[in-house]
Amino acid sequence: MSYDPSKRCTQLILFQAQQDQATELVVRTSGAPIRYKVAEAWHKWQSPGPEHAASIIEQIGRLAGFAKRPFPKEGLIDMPYSGVRLLWVVRMASADGDCILTPVEQ
Repeated sequence: MSYDPSKRCTQLILFQAQQDQATELVVRTSGAPIRYKVAEAWHKWQSPGPEHAASIIEQIGRLAGFAKRPFPKEGLIDMPYSGVRLLWVVRMASADGDCILTPVEQ
């Protein structure tokens, strides 16, 4: 198994947002800070830097099974990670639009 820092970082972001009971997670293609909403309050993910936004969105697309088809795209992330099940619906309206994730109740 090879170590992919982009994939690992993406999984950690999803895990932390899910553990914090986020109701929405937004990754912007512009590189703006990753944000997630908990109890109507928005929180910024301080790391990684904006230069990693594209690779994080690419990883989210892979995990969600985005096909090589036109936008808009929607997918499901359903995978085990660190003793929990990561379960998120992923939506992207366009290639340069926000990547918006919402948790699926378990």
